[in-house]
Parts: sequence; structure tokens; C-alpha cells
Amino acid sequence: MQGGLAVDTGRAARVLTELGAPWMINIVTSVLAGFAVGAPAWGLFVAAISGAIPMIVILLGVRRGIASDRHVKEIDDRHWVILAILAIVCAGLIVEIVRGAPRELIGWTVAALVVLVGIGIVTVLGGWKVSVHTAVGAGTTVLLAMVASPWFLLALPLTALVGWSRVWLGDHTRGQVIVGAVLGATLAAATYLLAA
Repeated sequence: MQGGLAVDTGRAARVLTELGAPWMINIVTSVLAGFAVGAPAWGLFVAAISGAIPMIVILLGVRRGIASDRHVKEIDDRHWVILAILAIVCAGLIVEIVRGAPRELIGWTVAALVVLVGIGIVTVLGGWKVSVHTAVGAGTTVLLAMVASPWFLLALPLTALVGWSRVWLGDHTRGQVIVGAVLGATLAAATYLLAA
């Protein structure tokens, strides 16, 4: 019986890690934010620059052998990935500003950019593999609460579940998932308040 429980727990952890992957969360929450502000096309654009295109870049990196896997588990691989995603999001932000995207979505993108910079500082300068899964999960949940409805805060326990999965799979320590969540939520909220 315990063997079955371990298999089920492992399966649950893997499913939560995949469903809570930063690219997935960025796509879903950006689309929701776009609908919330009456600009679904801009929501899709933000989903592309924060989720779809970064994931394509990561998968190309895996294919070329310069990224360990789609979750970029190796800290050294994260350096170029963070820089590439920063470039993608900055280019997208310029398009949003020039083409007149809704202020709320510009604020959303600026907040995402600041969270990514925070992750980069901890990773590159601190040499610590902070959880991007929990940073993105907590950050986008707080942003949805600010953009759409405070009821989205009820989804924060999902970030905790994703954090548990990252620890259970051995990809992060408890500290790394906690710091990721706190960093994501605080930087996203503070930046959005200033930028939107």
C-alpha cells in the first residue's frame, strides 16, 4: 500500500510541477488579465512574451544542449535563460507602450520584468536557485487580485502546492520555494502599484 502511495505522490508532484510551470502560469494569468481589462488581444500578447516565446527559447536551448531541461534545473543554465527572457519581455514592453496597450497590462509586464530581475539577482549574484515556479505563481496571483478581483488571492494555496511539488521532486529546498513566493508576490505588488 505504501508503494502505491509513493507512486501517487510522485505523480501528483510531477503534475503540479508541470501545471504550475512559469510559462503555463504566465500564459493563463495574462489571458485572464487581458479579459479582465477588456483587452483580450493584449492579454494574448503578454502571454506570448511572458510564457510562450520564453518556453520556445528554453526548448531550443535544451535541443542545443545549453539548457538541462525545460525547467532549467541547473543554476548555470539559468544565467543565459534569464537574460534571454529579459530581452523578450523588454521588447514586448516597448511594443505595449508604443502601440498603446492598456495601462494595467503595461503595469503587469513591468511587474513581471521586475520579478525576473529579482530572480536574476538572487540567481546570478547570490548563486542561489530561487524557485521561479513559486515566484511566478505568487506574483501573478497577486497581480490578478489587483487587476481583476481580490478573490484571486484564494488561489495562493496553489502556489504552496506547486512549491511542495518542487521540494518533493528534489528540485528546490523549502527555503528556495518560500523565498521565490515572497519575492514574486512582494515585487509584483509593489511594482504594479507604482507602474499602473
